[in-house]
Amino acid sequence: MAYAYYLYDSPGPGKTPLGLTSVPILQVPPEDEPPDRIYRDRLLPLLLALREFHPNHIPILLLLACTYYALGDLETSLSISHQILSINTNCVEAMSNIGTTMKALGQTEKAYEWWWKALQLRPTYWDALDNILGMTFTLAHETPDNGRRLAYYRQALGVCQYVQKHVLDANGRLVVTLQPGEIPRLQRAIFTSGTIYATLGPTNLERAILDYAHAIELVVRPPPPLSEAEQYTLRDLLLAVCAAGHIMCSDANASGVPELAGIFQSDFGARLGDPSLDFMLVVRASGEPLLHALLRAGGGVLPTPLLLPEQVSRLPVLLFRRTHGVLPSICTRGAGGEARPPGETVRTQTNSMTSTILLTLAKRFQDNVLGGMVLPGTGGTLRVSTSVVILLYYLALAWSPAPSTYNNLGIVMSGITDGRTGADGELLDGMGLARTYYTAGLQMDPKHPHLLTNLGSLLKDQGQTEQAIKLYTKAVEQKPDFDIALANLGNAIKDVGRPWDAIEYYKRAARVNPSLPEAVCGLVNSLCSICDWRGRGAVAYEVGVDDAGYAIPPGPHAQTGWITHMVGVTDAQIAQGFQASAGAPALQGVMDECLRALALARGRPLRGEETARWQARFQRLARGGAEERAQRRVNEAGFLIRFIDWVQPQMQRRWYMKAYGKVLAVEKGGATSEGNYHGFFIRPALPKTLQPPPVPSVLPFHTFTYPLTPRVTRLIPHRSALRISYTAFAQPWLPKHVYRPPRPPINGKLNIGYVSNDVNNHPLSHLMQSVFGMHDRKQFNVFLYTTSPWDGTAYRPRIASTVEHCVDVSSWSLNTIIDHIMQSEIHILINLGGYTKGARNDIFAARPCPIQMQLMGYAGTLGAGWCDYLVCDPISCPQETSASEKWRAMNASREAASSPTTESNPSEVPLDLDADLDPETDANDWLYMEKFMYMPHTFMVTDHKQSFRGDEDLSPEERAKVPPETLWLDEERRRADARKQVFPDLPQDVIIFANFNQVSCGIFLVWLRILRKVPRSILWLLRFPAAGEEHLLRSAKMWAGEEVAARIRFTDVAKKDWHVFRARVADLFLDTAECNAHTIAADVLWTGTPILTWPKHKHKMCSRVAASMVNATGFGDQMTVHSAEEYENRAVALAQSVQYVPHHEPSGAVLPRGQGELVGLRRNIFLNRDRMPLFDTLRWTRNLEKGLREAWRRWVEGTQYELSDEWEACDGDEKKSGCIWIRDPDPVDITRID
Repeated sequence: MAYAYYLYDSPGPGKTPLGLTSVPILQVPPEDEPPDRIYRDRLLPLLLALREFHPNHIPILLLLACTYYALGDLETSLSISHQILSINTNCVEAMSNIGTTMKALGQTEKAYEWWWKALQLRPTYWDALDNILGMTFTLAHETPDNGRRLAYYRQALGVCQYVQKHVLDANGRLVVTLQPGEIPRLQRAIFTSGTIYATLGPTNLERAILDYAHAIELVVRPPPPLSEAEQYTLRDLLLAVCAAGHIMCSDANASGVPELAGIFQSDFGARLGDPSLDFMLVVRASGEPLLHALLRAGGGVLPTPLLLPEQVSRLPVLLFRRTHGVLPSICTRGAGGEARPPGETVRTQTNSMTSTILLTLAKRFQDNVLGGMVLPGTGGTLRVSTSVVILLYYLALAWSPAPSTYNNLGIVMSGITDGRTGADGELLDGMGLARTYYTAGLQMDPKHPHLLTNLGSLLKDQGQTEQAIKLYTKAVEQKPDFDIALANLGNAIKDVGRPWDAIEYYKRAARVNPSLPEAVCGLVNSLCSICDWRGRGAVAYEVGVDDAGYAIPPGPHAQTGWITHMVGVTDAQIAQGFQASAGAPALQGVMDECLRALALARGRPLRGEETARWQARFQRLARGGAEERAQRRVNEAGFLIRFIDWVQPQMQRRWYMKAYGKVLAVEKGGATSEGNYHGFFIRPALPKTLQPPPVPSVLPFHTFTYPLTPRVTRLIPHRSALRISYTAFAQPWLPKHVYRPPRPPINGKLNIGYVSNDVNNHPLSHLMQSVFGMHDRKQFNVFLYTTSPWDGTAYRPRIASTVEHCVDVSSWSLNTIIDHIMQSEIHILINLGGYTKGARNDIFAARPCPIQMQLMGYAGTLGAGWCDYLVCDPISCPQETSASEKWRAMNASREAASSPTTESNPSEVPLDLDADLDPETDANDWLYMEKFMYMPHTFMVTDHKQSFRGDEDLSPEERAKVPPETLWLDEERRRADARKQVFPDLPQDVIIFANFNQVSCGIFLVWLRILRKVPRSILWLLRFPAAGEEHLLRSAKMWAGEEVAARIRFTDVAKKDWHVFRARVADLFLDTAECNAHTIAADVLWTGTPILTWPKHKHKMCSRVAASMVNATGFGDQMTVHSAEEYENRAVALAQSVQYVPHHEPSGAVLPRGQGELVGLRRNIFLNRDRMPLFDTLRWTRNLEKGLREAWRRWVEGTQYELSDEWEACDGDEKKSGCIWIRDPDPVDITRID
């Protein structure tokens, strides 16, 4: 009866006879029964009865065999299947059923044989194919033997290839007729073949890509019969999307790519929606002209159309108008040739499968290993690029919208620098479109953790950190083990000043993914910031801390911990940087551009040996794969970017020579030369196939305190510089020519521009606030570009009042800032930020000025070709640590040994840029890529002589008239009073050691030993941050005992004036060794308090700053040591030298007056502070001006660049050294008082 009812109702609602009742009204609907009861009690008796009447009817027997299988009677099922084969030996359905039954019986080999037999008889028997692949993959995943696993994959691959061989020709075209429902199943078989190829290793990737292409081409071709013109390829599809996208991004009659006007009709944009227009047919007919037009527009790759989500959704209909956006292959042709779409199920299956293949192909292309790869079927003309990846994502999204696809497309969009104007007049760039796609994805799934995380990261990059924290938190709520979201949440919380709260998120991320760089590096930074050293481990020859918190003494071997893990993760990230490649054909083109640019910079054709040397370098780039490049330390992307950075200022100089001649100055200004030469000095362009260089997770600023090798310390900022340069070169507004040089200084006045994010209440302003106004206005015009908003304090107005051109560019675009620099004709641009927070290195990377340097803001190398000089001194930066000085030493050694250079072996030719050594080499004996501009006393400038005279309330002139003994007695009174304010309970004879910096475990252990040896002493530290106090005290108790730990005192951070004033309370300031006191050292020394400093690392400027500063006091020899042991002994000796004698004041009070070496040193520093170079701001400024003028001279004369014709011909100081040694002949008027 159930079957009868089924037949009666099968025509569907509204088609059965009306007015009749087919079911008794009082009949109670049967309760749901389990399937096995239905099979046993209803279906099986029916089938057995039918078999009685039709014993050889194969459909009955097939269903009967399946029923017995479902009921678990496998033997009877097998028997019936074999009965079927006795009736029809070619019944593939029975063979497949036998295979399935054999698998259930555990006989996998027999199962495979039966399925394979069925497939051989009917290659389009998809159930058999699915069964073979399913079982084979299961066996592969379950076996622990890698060899057997690969064998299973190859077996599955052979099956897929067998099917393809019988249904496709060598070009991937169908040779049999398939039903629409069979198309997605064949597509899946081809896709599986490609996936297996990719699994079998990188040597098979091209074959995998070909299979993916065939799987896509299968569905975009119309059903048979079809003409050759309709045999669409992946190339046709990509060109169609690219062209249609650019037409959509333009108005009705003009494409955003002008080159398309010569290919399509002028009104083509308006016809794009015409139902009679077969756009794919037009694109295929356009052939090579269309491809080459688009490649010209994109600079060798397809230009990226920047589409909004709603434009992407229109693509199917625009591309396949005749099928109304349905993929053509699953349609059928009507009697009149019109396309008939399939049912919804087939359409959904095909769309989903096609989208999966497109996404897989896009992700493969995103891999840097495939950089520069040729797309199949393009004759070598169309290469993988970011634009191709975006086009594939557009297509995947168009046919099967999904939150994950929106997410992936947003990620790619966020990395592009192109832009266009939207319909509302707003600029649409990569970041803006990424936000749009993330938002669209969240509309589909508001809880999607990846979308929440990536939108959060985008907002964080735009300064909306609090909003980012909310999104990260939502992502973690949805996916508590999402490592990226956890690490990003930690980073955001740390960035708002709560590193102690970030630690738990980093730990959770690291538990999920112990090798996640962001989690590892973020955890290390946060733990260090609060001095929680437990589990740190130890690198060789450095103090470490074990898991329990006990100190590990220095030794020759490392001990595992989070610091060694961070070092390992960083090394791995450095190695990953060698993977990026533009591809050999692209390298050939960029080599030609670079050699042309070099000839322009030289002002003559390159000589034969020069050409051969440079060609050998480019050929070395193209040799080998990613693994070999890593072994040979060849950073292809790095070399290309370095070359452009290196050659630009030389091209600017040649432009200057052509326009003005070799003149240092002129009496009056003339016209600028841009109109004459802007088409001549063309900058080499990076290949469009080159991906952005990866950047390590350790920030350059963090290298100051991490135990990294000189090479890694050099490469971390260098890799950051490469990314900044790459981004600058990709800006759509950047002119193709180098920026024109400024006109010669009029009447000799150089235009100097300072760029700073810190013209506010910031240490940089505290130190430099008078410098800008002290410049000699007869020789310099001063421009100050402030890149952050005013904080409301008095510092900026005070500084601005002394500068004739103080420009707040905090809200300006990069392009606008550079335009102002060009209009102002800046000769020398000075970077006051380096890699500190908020610094604008992107301004310098665009190279608007011929001479660029860094000063004060960052105590380390920028590792950048866009920084020519580092203002420093011989103590802070030893001469031999500079690349140009290392190059000279290497040349001298080769000449002394009469040995040939390594360039005689082309395969090992160094990737140096003349004297600019390749930073990627294994060398650990140099660090700085900049040349040094050596200040004569110290590179550090201070302003205390002008700004902090309130302690005595005397001008320098007034102070000079007061007897030294009077000054010193007054100071001792002030110091005694301040001591009572800060430590009212402390007896006078207790020595106060102090430090106001962040502390590292190695130096802290030395301090504890000092405290132990000086029983009547305390260590004064700041709560910086407050969360560090408990960890420092715990370590002190564990390492030195309760008594020593009790002598560590903490105070809060004070406002600037009181902070400087109370620094005199300390008897001796114990400097940190990894990163010295910088601004704080100036504060302390101004009050007379001596500093004990240890310039621990030759290659770390940050660890040598205080040594430079105490040298400029005239008493540096008494405050500088060179080992931990000497540090400890010196501190103890100075403390033990102090004695106090009572001095009876007229009021009757008793003032303890100090004696001994430490007190004598304090007296000398205090009484000489107005005369010592450290606090002579005007003297420092005049010395800097000498260096600026010398830098200008060397650039104009061409002697700045080693191996140039001008350098070869010169016999000045620059021939012997790339450093600028600033001379200060004026005597230093220091009076030593014993």
